[in-house]
Amino acid sequence: MRAIALAGAGVLATWICLWGAAPFADHLVQGLSPVAADAGFGVIVFGAILILALGLARVAGVPLRPVALKGFGGGFAIGLAGLLLAIGYCALAGTLGRGIGPAARIALPLGVLLVLLQVTAEEVMFRGYVQPLLIRGVGAGVAVPLTALAFAALHALSGGVEPVMLTNMLLGGVLFGLLALVRGLGAAIGAHFAWNVVEQLGVGLDPNPGTGAFGSVIDLDLVGALRWGGSAAGLNGSFAMGIALLAVILLVVGRRPV
Repeated sequence: MRAIALAGAGVLATWICLWGAAPFADHLVQGLSPVAADAGFGVIVFGAILILALGLARVAGVPLRPVALKGFGGGFAIGLAGLLLAIGYCALAGTLGRGIGPAARIALPLGVLLVLLQVTAEEVMFRGYVQPLLIRGVGAGVAVPLTALAFAALHALSGGVEPVMLTNMLLGGVLFGLLALVRGLGAAIGAHFAWNVVEQLGVGLDPNPGTGAFGSVIDLDLVGALRWGGSAAGLNGSFAMGIALLAVILLVVGRRPV
């Protein structure tokens, strides 16, 4: 019960951190350029979550081992494969096309670092701290989906309350949880990083349409059928993402050592 209570405290602390840090960060970055505002907001909010996760893990006695480069690289390949599969489904559905957003900007490397900070903070908190504690309390079979549910709820607080989007966030959480369980935390960070950084800064699909403050290497947009990415939610609100995530989850489960 103590492990479950500590895990719940971590989730609650993360939500409180978001409610407190996000408005504070918004206030601090008012009047700054889009790049500076996005950078400042990300460092404040996700830096706070990362520090919180590291502190909670230390207090609870949850070991956070150094991220193995091999695990990170393997996870990156899995995340990239899933994203490309989702994009391919959108192309088959006829919603994928070239956008008119700006090309990559000089600040693009800063955007890459911010994405890395974001996914590291989320994965250290959920798959590095919460999930291991839940495994102690209820076993891996319950801990992985339960952690994924908390992860999806976190995104719901950020405005992602549409059912398809929530389902996709849940599936993403299951994928990252399985990777952390089978290959270590580094694999979960690598997969999450690959999906987010390529989607946002590689092909410009988030936001949809257009690109963010840091630009992207190329700008693709999803236009047309809402359930195949043609909404403001883009891939996150599409069946394509869900199908791709299910396929990658089955791949990870199928290759799991018995």
